[in-house]
Amino acid sequence: MFPDIANVRRIREALWRHSPSGNASIMIGSGFSRNAEPATSSARPMPTWPAMAKALCLPLYPVGDDLQRRALEEAGGTSGFLRLAQEFHIAFGATALNDCIRNLVPDTEYRPASLHKRLLRLPWADVFSTNWDTLLERACSDVFDRSYDIVRTPEDIPSTTRPRIVKLHGTFPSHAPFVFTEEHYRTFPVAFAPFVNLVQQSMMETIFCLIGFSGDDPNFLHWSGWVRDNLGASAPKIYLVGWLDLSNHRRRMLEARNVNP
Repeated sequence: MFPDIANVRRIREALWRHSPSGNASIMIGSGFSRNAEPATSSARPMPTWPAMAKALCLPLYPVGDDLQRRALEEAGGTSGFLRLAQEFHIAFGATALNDCIRNLVPDTEYRPASLHKRLLRLPWADVFSTNWDTLLERACSDVFDRSYDIVRTPEDIPSTTRPRIVKLHGTFPSHAPFVFTEEHYRTFPVAFAPFVNLVQQSMMETIFCLIGFSGDDPNFLHWSGWVRDNLGASAPKIYLVGWLDLSNHRRRMLEARNVNP
């Protein structure tokens, strides 16, 4: 028996509780993009976080230098990775950082896979994404029984209705800033307050799922903490979905944050 079947059933019930949009929302992280299909045999691999950290380090530190080794070790954690991106931003500027991100993520070399289309056929109330690629938007063209409005900037919110695909961290080709650095995350609650309100509202009103997502994103921790502080025991459960291989300590920590792995 699948041990988490009760949680899957609860998400299923929430999805089809109302029509046309269910009572469940989802946030898509970078891990889900690795399901994309290469458009050609020469497509570069979708980058992992270690690969991105190495690409940021190369222009900053000499190869084999102790400073480079230390920076890569520190980039293994979320805070260290954001600090490394901040160093790159300060050294070379915003345009160089955005160009680096575009070069690292081969968006146009991939097409949405069946998993992208199957995901969007489910009656989500809203789909949030922290990804810069356009896989979800392009998958919409093959989803005929659901119609998603795309929210690329806070200014798009008044002219859209549920269900929506909300691009929280910017999106290719040109909707920058691509949220990536320590300072981007620090200023996000003010600079993108309408997005924060949208996510927190969904966390309060719907069952909230995370997929392709680590659950330790600083923005997510802030948003979910705000919901817990304000709703207490009434806060709906958040579900972290994936092949997680968590330790007991990690699982208990997530559950203490109202997150069911």
